Amino acid sequence: MDKHSHRILSKHFAFVKHKLISFANHFDIAKHGDIKGYGREALTGEFLKTHLPDQIEFLTGEIVDTEDNRSGQVDIILQSKNNPKIPLWGNIHLSYADSVIAAIEVKSNLTTDHFKTALKASQNIKSLKRYIELNEGLNRIPIKQIPYIIFAYTGLETETILKHINDFSRENNVRLPDFAPDMIVVLDKDYYICRNDGWQFPIVPGGFFRDWKGVSDENLVGLYNYLNNLILSYNSKKRVIEIGRYFEKSIGRK
Repeated sequence: MDKHSHRILSKHFAFVKHKLISFANHFDIAKHGDIKGYGREALTGEFLKTHLPDQIEFLTGEIVDTEDNRSGQVDIILQSKNNPKIPLWGNIHLSYADSVIAAIEVKSNLTTDHFKTALKASQNIKSLKRYIELNEGLNRIPIKQIPYIIFAYTGLETETILKHINDFSRENNVRLPDFAPDMIVVLDKDYYICRNDGWQFPIVPGGFFRDWKGVSDENLVGLYNYLNNLILSYNSKKRVIEIGRYFEKSIGRK
């Protein structure tokens, strides 16, 4: 870190970033890949819990919508503590699509195969029916789908990420808004990619994404800022989860 190039809070997040990477490397002494993955997922969750507002809870499990569509397994689900829960066991939950502030996929190493799988998962989550939207703040495009974030400790370069996204769009004949992640952070590569929608940077003409490659060690700041923007918007008004919509399909069945 260059002490002359970082502001105070940026220095804090730079130190936190290196701690996360160091602890993540510690898990390499484990032989089984699942142990490494669970460990790094727990590290990420601990970082979020200690840095985001107390009114948020961090779950794992699946997201369901009013049509009984499911997201598939999600590593970290952020939702307001004011909303109802559907616990399965411990921290494993089903979450109402309208309760979710953001969904996060955690990867130890974001390889090409892992990224393609994550894009499909993002498409599943983006397809869930949702009755709320996040639209507080000037010059921001309203968010009607569930925000989806890929957080990796190591992984692909920016150019490769963007190429795979465009290839997925073309090969599956699906528009970028219908599947693309809202943010991709690769911790040790010192960059992040986000949608050009005003929620992280001012909107600029042209291009679906914007990427950040600035002062070293600040990409964790991007994740922190983006999630806080989502949380502030979600909590800016009283959100009423109409639970009856999730049971309508059961009414009248024999």
